[in-house]
Amino acid sequence: MNQQQIRSFTERYLRLQGCHIIESGPAHITTRLSILADKDLLNRPFYWMYVEKMNIEPQPVTLNLVFDPANQPPGLKGEALFFGAPRFSQMLRSAQKHGRFARLYQVPKGKEAFASQSKAYTPWLGVNYKLSYICDQKKDRLLSLGINLISGEITPDFYQQAQSFQWQSKLPAHRHLLPPRLSLNEAVGELEYVVHEQIQNEDLSWAEQAQERCEAELAQLDSFYPDSLSEEAERDKKQRREEIVWQYAPRAELHCINAGLFYAEAQTFS
Repeated sequence: MNQQQIRSFTERYLRLQGCHIIESGPAHITTRLSILADKDLLNRPFYWMYVEKMNIEPQPVTLNLVFDPANQPPGLKGEALFFGAPRFSQMLRSAQKHGRFARLYQVPKGKEAFASQSKAYTPWLGVNYKLSYICDQKKDRLLSLGINLISGEITPDFYQQAQSFQWQSKLPAHRHLLPPRLSLNEAVGELEYVVHEQIQNEDLSWAEQAQERCEAELAQLDSFYPDSLSEEAERDKKQRREEIVWQYAPRAELHCINAGLFYAEAQTFS
């Protein structure tokens, strides 16, 4: 991430967490944190325990966040924010914790926003996955899939399509929701089945090669140990075999990064 992207993310994070922007300059932002952001970004558990126990008015911290130290205002003392900075890493973890699941509604465009007749919104479940191919090497791939909770239609590149539209956290006026036919568990099962099929149809030569390396390592391990072993040596050999299998055996792992329910007009996703 470059500094412009870091600033854009920081501004969105502060806004969504309810923080008060006191000053915003070309090189910095001065913000008073919300209670939620203060708890996530600052290590003050005893302070918050005291405040909540004594029922006194909390005093969240004010931070000066600097994006361009060479051009920050004279005399300003602040934290340089860049990718890998401790404070920015805390923001990423906080955003991931609070943003793992969202419920969003499509913002009507133009005249549609003032329609007098109620219009139906279709429910979609969108999931962003990280697919990891693991052996003695590792390769990650990001997948974004969406499923129509009424028809069961599945669309790839769901997140990329969703970015083309505006969304809000409240149902717009003159809109109603169609009831889903698929439960969330059923929908997730369908998406994972699709991912499984994709893996099966890919070139799996990497897994075959990894399995060959694994068997070669196990054969070499066997050659190091005699046929009769002491109890201690047998334990050592067993542990080493488990380590080799863990390191070399090919496997694919699927992790959900985040997900959301998207309520949209019928032809929004394809």
